[in-house]
Amino acid sequence: MLCFGVALIPLARAPRCSLVNVWSGESIECLLNPTELVEKLQINWNRLVVPGLSHQPLQFQSTGNRQLSGVEFYLDRFFASEQPGAPEILEFRRFLMALTVPPEALESVVSAAPPRVLVVWPRVLTIECVLGSVEFHYRQFATDGQVLVYTASVSFEEILDVRITSEDRRRE
Repeated sequence: MLCFGVALIPLARAPRCSLVNVWSGESIECLLNPTELVEKLQINWNRLVVPGLSHQPLQFQSTGNRQLSGVEFYLDRFFASEQPGAPEILEFRRFLMALTVPPEALESVVSAAPPRVLVVWPRVLTIECVLGSVEFHYRQFATDGQVLVYTASVSFEEILDVRITSEDRRRE
């Protein structure tokens, strides 16, 4: 494309974060990447009490699950309408809500749990999680009551089925 003799190069957009429902395989791409990501990891230590000792020796107990807290997704109907292939903004809400309750196809209520979600943020992280919480803030409404802009604030917690080691984390 040329404009006044100057070649215009389209700006490359950053790869977008996407969420995958591990149970159903359904995925959804975020309209915009969150502006901030907080990854938290707690290391649990037993504090041993030895009578007469000047300090408490620490004994490793376990490492907590990684947590992504307060991940804020911004959804704007006008912005979405300009993006090719972008889903309707309330579809993102429905996708998140489906991750808060068990699927109906499970064999028993005892083993029922909400689906796991794979959080894929290209060049940052890929982590299998469960939703810890989700909070929707509706910010703008059309005259007919439709939601125009909202944010979804989500907390994710890593879920693991196998033991991981220091070397595994180093290779990530």
